[in-house]
Amino acid sequence: MVNLVKDLLDLSLHNYETVRSYAGRSLTKMLKRWPSLISDCVLTLTENLRDSKALEHVVLGSCSILASQTVLRHLTTDSASLSSFIMGILGSSHHESIKCQKAITELFVKYNIRFSGISRSFFKNSQSLADRPGFLGLFSQINALGFETNSLHWRYNLMANRVLLLLILASRSEPDIYSQILAETAGHFLRNLKSQLPHSRMLAISALNTLLEGSPHKASVEDSQQSLDHPEECNILSTGTLLNDIIQEEGFMNDTLNSLSHVHIISDSDGSSKASYGASSFQSGSDKAITYFYFDFSASWPCTPSWISLVGGGTFYSSFAKIFKRLIQQCGMPVMSSLQTALEEFLSSKERSRQCVAAEAMAGMLHSDVSGDLESGSDWLMLQLQKVVLAPSVESVPEWASCIRYAVTGKERSGTRAPVLRQKVLDCLCTAVPQSVATSVLAKRYSFLSVALIEISPHKMSPAEEQYHVTILNELLDNMSHSSAQVREAIGVAMCVACSNVRLAGARSPGVLTEQTGNEYWYKRLTDGATELSVSIQNNSQSKQLELASDSSTANGLDNKEEADAKRMETVLFHNFLQVDKCTIPLLHSRLMLFFCRFSIS
Repeated sequence: MVNLVKDLLDLSLHNYETVRSYAGRSLTKMLKRWPSLISDCVLTLTENLRDSKALEHVVLGSCSILASQTVLRHLTTDSASLSSFIMGILGSSHHESIKCQKAITELFVKYNIRFSGISRSFFKNSQSLADRPGFLGLFSQINALGFETNSLHWRYNLMANRVLLLLILASRSEPDIYSQILAETAGHFLRNLKSQLPHSRMLAISALNTLLEGSPHKASVEDSQQSLDHPEECNILSTGTLLNDIIQEEGFMNDTLNSLSHVHIISDSDGSSKASYGASSFQSGSDKAITYFYFDFSASWPCTPSWISLVGGGTFYSSFAKIFKRLIQQCGMPVMSSLQTALEEFLSSKERSRQCVAAEAMAGMLHSDVSGDLESGSDWLMLQLQKVVLAPSVESVPEWASCIRYAVTGKERSGTRAPVLRQKVLDCLCTAVPQSVATSVLAKRYSFLSVALIEISPHKMSPAEEQYHVTILNELLDNMSHSSAQVREAIGVAMCVACSNVRLAGARSPGVLTEQTGNEYWYKRLTDGATELSVSIQNNSQSKQLELASDSSTANGLDNKEEADAKRMETVLFHNFLQVDKCTIPLLHSRLMLFFCRFSIS
């Protein structure tokens, strides 16, 4: 049997593709029937990958057998085969044949997709033995290959970093080993955020969002001192200490933000991102398979519907914001201070890519809920947010709207627990802007209010949030006849969100907002006001047709009033088409359609 397997193994590396194919299928069936023979075959085949003198057909045949499901399944149970397989792939960059490199890349992608863990016996022998490498030894070898300074080809550097991440995730079931390598690995990927290789940056983003996901506490000076008495938190403290040391390096945060801004690829034609993550334009299919993985899709943001058209089409990446949030939660206020210093330049920049990464960093800071010197940090954040609202530039409005939406998004799986700084963000947005500002700034503020209100759960609104809705609704109702169509459209969207929240909150707890809103004052003002406006505008139109004799001042007064009524009706109509209340829509829709039909005929 052994001789037969050896013969089939030799034939599977034959010069002719047809011979390799038939022999490979037969060999795979034999190995599936006698699994004890797989290990020797894997060692032989991976040695072919490492051999710089191996011929092209030998490498192609080796990759074909190694990519079989039988062999890949065996890697989860045999540590020697796993070590040889990984190091064989990572040590095969010397092959110059394009076919060889394509086959090796496809082999790694297949392993990457089908990775299902590591044998627990591998962790028990964490130290290297004479006949087989230990887990920590293998991990150290791969970690050394993941640095850009080792002159390894960038694709193999990417493979090494990907394997590094797979191994540390597989070791989570072994707390002793996991605690030994977590800090070093997190620091390694943190440094890769400012990598010159776009692919390494993308993988570092996914890795940090995964490794820092399990932070058990919100970091602060007091929490850190108390945690010293709990040995189970030592790995968290050591990770935070190491990450803090890296972040405090001169220019690190500025270089990181600058590097992340390069990920935002802005199209000159429409000002929107060319593709998801801004990286698809320079990544092949195999590179994407290595870079992205299923952890990116474990949770999506936003959880609420994205139907507000005024702020769509941005290049805000929630995974970037999550990195900054996790770093602050892991390391505490030092990260917040470093970000404040680095963001000064980015917040004042006119480049949209820099505004994008500034919005993502601000979103993470606002949503972090970190304790400590929170007052000074929140004051700085609110000051910067106010500057964003009043800034005349409108190119980056979608990104900053997403930043605000992320900042007020509810916590926990249900999204009902309000973030610590939600109230301060709403206070900032509810502050009236000077009357001298441009209409684009006013429309931007109403758009920001819309995205903030849509993330508030109507069934869990606090008294303060209820009061915000009342205040905002009163302001919106008073400004429905604004001279700018852009502002009126933004008001219509904001009214839709605010009215929906109030109605849903009232349906959940009848009478909660009745006293403050005057028995659904907004509803009566909209429906009854629509009828009055339609009659008023129609009468004014008929008066014009009759060409009644009147002085110029009276005519101007009628024209101004008619124009204001028409603008107010336009806002009501826009709000009506967006409002999802089943009782409101039929009534308003029928009245408004009747009005416009009569108005067009006259």
